Parts: sequence; C-alpha cells; structure tokens
Amino acid sequence: MSQLYETIQRIEYVIGRRNLPGFKTKGLIALRAGFSLALVDASTPDDPAKLAILKRAAQDVLGENV
Repeated sequence: MSQLYETIQRIEYVIGRRNLPGFKTKGLIALRAGFSLALVDASTPDDPAKLAILKRAAQDVLGENV
C-alpha cells in the first residue's frame, strides 16, 4: 500500500472522527493539493512531491497533521 493512499485513509479517519462533511472537506483538500483524492487507490505509486503537497493541504484544511 502506498503512503499516498495511507495518507488519504488517515484524512478520511480525521474527517469521520471530527464529524466533518466528507465530500466538502475532501474537495477542499483536493483543490489545495491539485489532484482528486478519489483517483488514488492502494496500487497508486508513491510520489514524494504529491505526498508533501497532500499533507500540507490536509494540514491547511483540517488544522492538524495526518
């Protein structure tokens, strides 16, 4: 499983734990990251640049590290 996919799983966990609107929150993260989270699955190869951008976008939207 790729780190990119695992990070998205952690994002979904935080969204659920905090009872945030999933579609809207993931959409905001995707807009900031520049790619759709729905297109990443367990077999998606890791890209260090995308991973860093995704973590930064999640931090901006969620207000916590994932």
